[in-house]
Amino acid sequence: MADVERIHGGGYTRLQNAGIRSFGWKGVTVNVNDRHSRAPKAILSDVTGIVKAGEMIAILGPSGSGKSTLLNVLAQRPAARRASVEASSYINGSPSDPQTLRRESAYVEQEDALVGSLTVRETLLFAARLSLPSSTSEQDRTGAVSRLIDAFGLSAQAESRIGTSIRSGISGGQKRRVSVACQLITSPRIIFLDEPTSGLDSAASFEVISFIRDVARQYNLLVIASIHQPSTATFAMFDRLLVLSQGSTAFSGRTSEVQQYFDSCGDPIPLYMNPAEFILDFVNIDFARGQGEVANQLALVRSTWQKSAQAKATLVELTNEMARNEVSDEVGTESQSIPVARFAIVSTLIHRSFIKSYRDVVAYSIRIAMYMGLAIMMGTVWLRLAPD
Repeated sequence: MADVERIHGGGYTRLQNAGIRSFGWKGVTVNVNDRHSRAPKAILSDVTGIVKAGEMIAILGPSGSGKSTLLNVLAQRPAARRASVEASSYINGSPSDPQTLRRESAYVEQEDALVGSLTVRETLLFAARLSLPSSTSEQDRTGAVSRLIDAFGLSAQAESRIGTSIRSGISGGQKRRVSVACQLITSPRIIFLDEPTSGLDSAASFEVISFIRDVARQYNLLVIASIHQPSTATFAMFDRLLVLSQGSTAFSGRTSEVQQYFDSCGDPIPLYMNPAEFILDFVNIDFARGQGEVANQLALVRSTWQKSAQAKATLVELTNEMARNEVSDEVGTESQSIPVARFAIVSTLIHRSFIKSYRDVVAYSIRIAMYMGLAIMMGTVWLRLAPD
């Protein structure tokens, strides 16, 4: 926590969230047309949930359950191609404006979109130049980057390159932390993470989620993350849990209530078993034998949740927030800052491309040799043919 506290101060106090108290969603439904039958197919069906300031919520479910689709809908991104979407989202109990939500949130992709030729410090500096308002001085940008590097435990790797397929760089867990840090440059209040532990081992996953949790609690940020199969230690760090099965809610509530919920369902979690692994086995119907068994298991999951006390408690909590219906004056105040000038964006991208070019000279040389060889091979086909 001492490292996290270094962010707070000199030029980067905007990271503190004092405006957004809660973020909720209700009745999220996404339908697409089946490729073969053209009949409507539900990807998500009436999903409701809520997360409050300083909390992290995990969206858990087997592959194809709709985790990424839900995350995209909540972040005001395209859910799926030619999909019909019905959803209501609320900031502090008031219907959220899409523009305000995009301003106040950041989305971290599942794949790290980082330039491997740059160092960690350069990556964050370019992100700052592309994201922070034009009114921000170079000194403030540099200070903000330095504090983020310290906060995410990257001081020892600050001058190390990200890494390419030819030259090795920092580890996978460190890359994921750099991706999150790049989004925190803009001081978002709500952070969407698409499977932040994908491709990482249990130790690296714990390390990444631990840093994110510390930042969220220190600055009252709201974190919504889809996650596939976390370890027991990683699972315990989330404050809330939303479990999806075939697009329907199987559980939504506090992580501390999971044991009690499954006890009441007649399927208690074994004492020495990873709760996340047990839950995924419980809601995964992909390997059920026979269509009848699949339908029965899905109906059981849905009916059990709909009749549970946790389902009513989630709805009551969201309703209470809507009844308060208070929008802080601080929500959206950062939008008054002067945006980044177009010329500054173009010059920054050109600068970054030049650095990438001369540091990747080996890769470019191989590419030039490959194209020249291909040209010679194709050219010899017409070598002895007459011009006519």
